[in-house]
Amino acid sequence: MLKYIRNEWMKLWAKKSTWTMLVLTILLAVVPAIVMKYTEDNEKDWRTVVQEDTNMYKSMLAEEGLAASDAAYFNEQIALNEYRLAEDVPLAVTTTFDSYLSYGVGLIIIVTIFSVVVAAGIVSSEFSTGTIKMLLTRPVSRTKILLSKLLTVILFGLLLYAVCLAGSSIIALILWGTDISHDLQMVDGVIKEVDTWGVIFEKFILSFGDFFMSIFFAFMLGSIFRSSSLAIGLTLVISMMGALIITLMSKYSFAKYVWISHSDLTQHASGGTPYLEGVTLPFSLTVLAVYAILFVLSSFIIFNKRDVTA
Repeated sequence: MLKYIRNEWMKLWAKKSTWTMLVLTILLAVVPAIVMKYTEDNEKDWRTVVQEDTNMYKSMLAEEGLAASDAAYFNEQIALNEYRLAEDVPLAVTTTFDSYLSYGVGLIIIVTIFSVVVAAGIVSSEFSTGTIKMLLTRPVSRTKILLSKLLTVILFGLLLYAVCLAGSSIIALILWGTDISHDLQMVDGVIKEVDTWGVIFEKFILSFGDFFMSIFFAFMLGSIFRSSSLAIGLTLVISMMGALIITLMSKYSFAKYVWISHSDLTQHASGGTPYLEGVTLPFSLTVLAVYAILFVLSSFIIFNKRDVTA
């Protein structure tokens, strides 16, 4: 299997578009940091900023007709600000190492788009160029051929994501050092510091939901319909309009059984709110696992039954 993956890997990197995606990934991870560093205001004193925010919230509380929820929020922010000043917990008024790394984690959206492009074309391009005939006449099972292509796409996406995180980390370390932000939160009336690295790690893990499901879906469409444009277009439309689609389906009970409602696992992050009431992380993972199996099996079954001369 490794030699087939290696063969697909070499074919993938023989394309200029692959190198273009890699370069764009590096630029997106590095350039924004440089822009932020030399455009943000570094002269602000965090204590002054916190006091100004506190005064603003107090003035808002003095307004008539204030909703109870708004009043509760303003009082909580005032309490957090006063705690920060009293305990000398600095507020990050400029970009910090962890905040930019969090941006790097968020770049998985771009990585997913690039991976979808590769997943949609890695099979369909064989048909459009006619090389599929030569590929399938080799003494190799079609299952191994298709599996090697799917694994190559996943490895490519993971490589781009690793480049994103490495690039973001290195440039952030160079420009801002190891300083991190110290966010506060109130839990059951008790103020405590947010676990910065825990939040970033949680976001990192949960971000893989849409990554894998988009790859599997685009790979299935590209394998079945032999059209990369259809696979790319449909996958990206569903991904980008997912929130709207979920909103439209939310009044129907079947909505919680549709994979689109669960692919964005960040809805289950700490402090987050699931798109559909009553949906838990284990349930979302179960639904995604079922659809992932269906997408992959559909790709393999139809590809194995297809005529070589097609």
